Amino acid sequence: MPMIHILPHTELCPQGDQIEAPAGTSICEALLENGIAIEHACEMSCACTTCHVIVREGFASLGEMDESEEDLLDRAWGLTPIRG
Repeated sequence: MPMIHILPHTELCPQGDQIEAPAGTSICEALLENGIAIEHACEMSCACTTCHVIVREGFASLGEMDESEEDLLDRAWGLTPIRG
């Protein structure tokens, strides 16, 4: 089962964490199911950008972004460039 490593975040997960999630599970779903209260204003309907996360490692292991996700990233705050 894939492992997600959460870096420490002062509000959401001060100590950081590691969680397992079945392949195909969204990162937002995995975080919420493991008690990490990431904001998700549209209830995961892909209508806003409140649940976006920054992936520091393992980007290549993620599924393809769908068109609606890609379009919404134009409005997301705090984006960082992909480092290869």
